[in-house]
Amino acid sequence: MSAIATQPRMPGRLVTIAAKENGVEEVNGTNCGPRVNEFKAATWLPADQAWPWCAAFICWVVQQSMKALGIPETATFKRPRTAGAWDLRNWALKQDNTIRTKDRPGDDIEPGDLIGYTFSHCGIAATKPDKNGYFWAWEGNTDGEGSREGGAVLKKQRHNSKVKFRLRFTV
Repeated sequence: MSAIATQPRMPGRLVTIAAKENGVEEVNGTNCGPRVNEFKAATWLPADQAWPWCAAFICWVVQQSMKALGIPETATFKRPRTAGAWDLRNWALKQDNTIRTKDRPGDDIEPGDLIGYTFSHCGIAATKPDKNGYFWAWEGNTDGEGSREGGAVLKKQRHNSKVKFRLRFTV
């Protein structure tokens, strides 16, 4: 078996799918909109109601990645359905070793890691941290200033000192 075949497939798929959503925006700052409501439908909360949706974006990207890779809902891990950024960590801790959790990871961030920030927001790492600790991440419900209530899917630069936890798929 080649080295490529043994690499986890989920992290790369997460980055690819998240990147395709670049620029999706909610309607008039309402935390709602056709695409945003699709993201929110991946959680347990009503998709047509207004609520912060950064974690919903993560849940939707994981769901789409599982579909693309043919990973069934009955896999050894269950996809997240939470609407809470920090609750993603709780979800991961209930799964098997196909998802690895690390608190305060520092430079141990890889593309495809699910990232929970210290300011109750989340994203998907698109790059490793550079020598100064900065990395890029795909995030839902952010804006040009990096708000956690921004209203769009964008690629944001963040510093690893703001990372509360990272979750890494091994499949």
